[in-house]
Amino acid sequence: MGSLRNPGLMTTRTPSLVLASSSPARRRLLRDAGLAPVVDVSGVDESFDAALDTASAVCALAERKASAVAGRHPGALVLGCDSLLDLDGAALGKPASPQAAAALWRRMSGRPGTLHTGHCLIDTRSGQRTVAAASTLVRFGTPGEQEIADYVATGEPGRVAGAFSIDGLGAPFVESIDGDWGTVVGLSLPLLRRMLAAAGVALTGLWPRPAGPLVRDLADEDRDWLAGVVTAAWGLPVVSLSGAHDVTALPGLVAQEEPGGARLGAATYRADERGLEVVTLNSLAEGRGIGTALLAGARQRARQGGQRLWLTTGNDNVAAIGFYQRRGMDMVALHRDFADEVRKVKPWLPGPADGGITFRHAIELEYGGAR
Repeated sequence: MGSLRNPGLMTTRTPSLVLASSSPARRRLLRDAGLAPVVDVSGVDESFDAALDTASAVCALAERKASAVAGRHPGALVLGCDSLLDLDGAALGKPASPQAAAALWRRMSGRPGTLHTGHCLIDTRSGQRTVAAASTLVRFGTPGEQEIADYVATGEPGRVAGAFSIDGLGAPFVESIDGDWGTVVGLSLPLLRRMLAAAGVALTGLWPRPAGPLVRDLADEDRDWLAGVVTAAWGLPVVSLSGAHDVTALPGLVAQEEPGGARLGAATYRADERGLEVVTLNSLAEGRGIGTALLAGARQRARQGGQRLWLTTGNDNVAAIGFYQRRGMDMVALHRDFADEVRKVKPWLPGPADGGITFRHAIELEYGGAR
């Protein structure tokens, strides 16, 4: 069934991504794609050499922005972007005034233009930089004079290249595009993914991830390790209300810090008409959310099967009883003298430590099916 993570606070994998831009639209694009960039506005001069073609101009500006902030972020990936509209071979940025915005809209009305967005990605770990442009053909509608005046009065045309947006108030005045929508917004996510790959970084590796251990399905190669863990804790077989179990043959879950990392704990379970029973749950490190993550993973498996989740623990296991109740499980039954049944299978079962509570009964806890 793959893997899942314990819900928790969000942290970000390294290297971090730094966006050298003040554009809310670019930040929104990245965040909607699951990225959480650090924003460091470059504040560079955005004038460009008029002799450059538009695609070259946006690349030069993007590199200027990224270069201006790269030195402040060692170990990070720094992304600079800039956009210009090419109309009849002229590179058009933000209009200088409302009058210029209105004049530009009269010029664009009913015509096509090409929106170019330059990207520069600097890997400050290696100094590698990748520069590329993405281009999208935009076909403009034919707004009337009052519509142009109303749109210009919003102030939006003065804040964007080519005096229009496709993700804001200007969207109704764009008939269609050929190419990547994000390029018109100000950042091409497919191009960014390729640039990251060229730097040896998977875009998915920059996705924020929940804090806490990774939980995956128990695999065959885990079973010898599991046997050692369970034997050290309780000895084999494990006896529950449903019988004596060789837990190394049961399905289960394993908690790890990262894929391929050290195993931090495990849970095993079985399903029958009573629901999904957690037979064992072992955490090898306290205070790291391992037991919580494993219990949440088992609960998800139960939900997927439309089953209640239940388990039993001894009356002497005060810590476990509190743990399960704090995570929302209810005590639903007391199975008296269950220890006698366990000792039929495991006669060597030790008695209580000095001053401890004698194990006599089993307490059944559950997450109800409606929960």
